[in-house]
Amino acid sequence: MQETDRPKLFVSHHSSKYEVAQHVEKALARHGVDCWIAPRDVGPGEAFDTAIMKAIRDSAGVLLLFCSQSDKSPHVKRELILADSAHKAIIPLRLEEIVPDDLAYHLASAQWIDWLEKRDDSIARIAAKAHQLAGIPAPAAAPADPSTGAEAADSLHAAILTQASAPAPSAPASVSVKTLAIAALLVAVAVLGAMLFLRGGEEPQTASIATDAPSAASAPAASPAPAAVAPPTSGPAEAAAATPTAKIPPSFNCKFAATRAEKLICGDDELAALDRELNRAYKQLDRTAGPLREQIAAEQRGWRIGQRDVCGDAACVADAMRQRIIVLDSQRASLGSEQGE
Repeated sequence: MQETDRPKLFVSHHSSKYEVAQHVEKALARHGVDCWIAPRDVGPGEAFDTAIMKAIRDSAGVLLLFCSQSDKSPHVKRELILADSAHKAIIPLRLEEIVPDDLAYHLASAQWIDWLEKRDDSIARIAAKAHQLAGIPAPAAAPADPSTGAEAADSLHAAILTQASAPAPSAPASVSVKTLAIAALLVAVAVLGAMLFLRGGEEPQTASIATDAPSAASAPAASPAPAAVAPPTSGPAEAAAATPTAKIPPSFNCKFAATRAEKLICGDDELAALDRELNRAYKQLDRTAGPLREQIAAEQRGWRIGQRDVCGDAACVADAMRQRIIVLDSQRASLGSEQGE
C-alpha cells in the first residue's frame, strides 16, 4: 500500500452484485483507490478462506455494497464480523432505499453513503475515506477528460439501476435437477432393494419389504422396523448405495452419515477435502481455547445443525464450510494474539 500510495478496499458484496462491484472498482480507480473483489482476486491454488481473511486484514477498510440481498446474506455478515475483528472500518454504499435488518448491528455506527442521486460524488467520498483510513494523502483532482468521468459514473449508475432491485441469482433449474436426480436415485435404490429381497425367496416378507424399502431409503435415519424385516445380507449393499464414497475420506466415518449434508460430503471429493480442512481448523482452535472450549464446542454443534445440515445441495454445503473455516481461523488468531499479550 505504501509502495504505490494507493489504498485498497475490500469489497463485500452479494454474488448478484458482482458486476456492480466491478463498476465501482473502475470508478474508484480514477480516484487512486484499488479494490479487492472475490472470487476474482483469489490466487490460483490459494485457499478461499485464507484469501478472504488476508484481504480484509491488508485492506484500508471494507466497502459494503448494501442491498436487500446482501442484508440477508450469511457470507456478507461473516465478512463484516471478520472486519470488526480486524478493527477495519466499514463503508456502506447503499444501492437501494432500504434500512438494514440482519446487518443492523454491524452498521449501527457506520456513516452511510447513498448511491441514489449524487452518483460520482458518492465515489469521490468513498475514495476520500479510503485515503484517510490508509493515512495516504488524497491525490489532487486530475484534469481528466470530463467525458471519461461521466461515462464511468453513467456505467456504474446503469449497472446499479438494472441490478440493485433484481432478485438474488437463484438456480431453480439446477437445484430442481439435483433434487430430481437424488429422488430418482432413492427410488432406484428402493426398487433394487425390493428385487434383492424378492430373490431371497422369503414369500411372507415380500409385501412388507416392498412397502418399507422406499421409506427406509429416503429417511435420514433408518427406523428399527425395516431393519428387522430386511435380511442381514442386504444391509451393507443398501448402505453403500445410499451413501456414495469419495476418493478423499472426510473427517468422519461415512458408514454413519445420517444427514443429507453428510451424505453429500461422503460422495464429493471437494466437499470431503473441505470437511477435513474444517476439522483441522476446529482442532487447532480447540487446542488454544482453554476455558472457552465448551462454548466453542457448543457453537460448532449449533453451526452444524443450524447451517450446514439445512443445506439442500453441494454448493450450499461448500459455502457453509468455507465460511466456517474463516470464522474458526479468525477466532484462533484472536485468541493467539490475546494470549501473546
